[in-house]
Amino acid sequence: MVRIRCYGGLNEIGGNKFFLDFKKGSLILDFGQTFRGEGYYFEEFLQPRSTSKLHDLLQLGLLPNLNNIYRQDAMRPKNFHKHSFTGKNLWETGLNSYEEAVEGGERVPDGVFVSHAHADHCGYLCYLGDFPVYSSETSWKLMKAISDVGNLTGFDAQLTEVRPKSIQKLKGGYFPGELKSEYEKPGFPRECNHLENNSEITTENGIFITGFSVDHSLPGSMACLIEADSKQILYTGDLRFHGRSGTDLGEKLRGLKPDTMICEGTRIRETEPDDEYQVERDLTDLIETCPGLVMVGFAWKDLDRYETVKKATLNNGRIPVFDPRLSYTLARLDRCIYDEEASTFLERTDSMLYSKGDYTNSKHKIGLIPCDEWDSKTKTCCTRHFDDGVKVTDIRSDPDQYVLHMDYFRFKNLLDIQPPPGSLYVRAQCEPFNLRMEISEEKMKKWLRHFKINPNNNYEPIQIHASGHASGTEINQMIKKIKPKTLIPVHTEHPYEFKNRDGLIKIPNYCKPIYLN
Repeated sequence: MVRIRCYGGLNEIGGNKFFLDFKKGSLILDFGQTFRGEGYYFEEFLQPRSTSKLHDLLQLGLLPNLNNIYRQDAMRPKNFHKHSFTGKNLWETGLNSYEEAVEGGERVPDGVFVSHAHADHCGYLCYLGDFPVYSSETSWKLMKAISDVGNLTGFDAQLTEVRPKSIQKLKGGYFPGELKSEYEKPGFPRECNHLENNSEITTENGIFITGFSVDHSLPGSMACLIEADSKQILYTGDLRFHGRSGTDLGEKLRGLKPDTMICEGTRIRETEPDDEYQVERDLTDLIETCPGLVMVGFAWKDLDRYETVKKATLNNGRIPVFDPRLSYTLARLDRCIYDEEASTFLERTDSMLYSKGDYTNSKHKIGLIPCDEWDSKTKTCCTRHFDDGVKVTDIRSDPDQYVLHMDYFRFKNLLDIQPPPGSLYVRAQCEPFNLRMEISEEKMKKWLRHFKINPNNNYEPIQIHASGHASGTEINQMIKKIKPKTLIPVHTEHPYEFKNRDGLIKIPNYCKPIYLN
């Protein structure tokens, strides 16, 4: 009997965490961060404690209390039992770690399939034990880039490598000999088995995983078909049909008839499909009418939107200039932004001198070479952005020659740019959907009003966007083509909106098993 347990992605967008248990072996599908849950308890100046974040998330119910899956050093630092200190009992979770399970010969997961590199699908991967990861090679490279430049610290930055945390005695300073926990250097890479489109991998316990490339707002996104114990389970991950790849999972798997289909439903209530090419056309038209600087905000990991903004800019004979994090991400995927008719924004930082010395702590801002490849001894470094990028002075001198990628959290650069009258700001990403984002929206409007940007739009951002998710109409068409015997709706706030044909729908509940007989 196959058992499916859901620990996230239920009545919410994201936080996907699904467990598949077979007679021999088990598999985790995604292990994502719960944005809504964290937002319920935390805010900007109230965050989980970095060293004991796993404990905080477990106590608040934001991670499932499960044995044999979490890395031991996130539960208790290495050498924990060798030292005596006050509050030692506060480290107890009552759970068995992955390492303890392996040592005791207990059952542990065969691995975790990561559908794509968005945090709501892989953000908590860092707390899992060192069992294999199954993902596309592109997703793995993106996770590495996110770890490098995504403002992540501590365990959160260890998506693709493990740096064990251990208790050490201070060798110097004011309190030599006192205890302190530190991350060990160097770390070691997690084991990742790369899935190619339509390729199959078999786990140690004979679970078959077949990956299928899907269209989403992040490259490398995949659905997967899991086969074991004479059962087929199809997991869609996140997907759409209106992006640049044009991939249609329904056509690819037409008539498959899996035993169950775990299906995303972010926009299940929406009837009209979006169109990424329409975004390009709308941006092209808007840029053509602008006498000043055009600024466009979108997620720096969204490389489909990068292509859209770049093409709309080039259509108008302007120079597309992008966030250095995006340029760094492209470099991780073996692409050079300067070979693609685009450039990188070199902002003033650190001592604000536009000196190369200002970028040593943020290496991705000055060059394309991955941060871990800089070598201070041999002076091996990269200053491509400094040499060939676009500086504030360039934009300030000729604003009508550029389209600048800049999200709200980079608005401080407006103080240097001083955009001229007639400049426009476009939000090419989703509108605010929670209180935190609504507060940021009000602050954004104040910036736009101060610099007299978008006066004809009441100093509000101009919204041009296409979602990373399929509409309800498209989802139901896909389901009709694939013909699953049962369907489990996830990654949606409206699971009951799925069309229920002959008892097809099984609404999941937290932790409550769904059995496939």
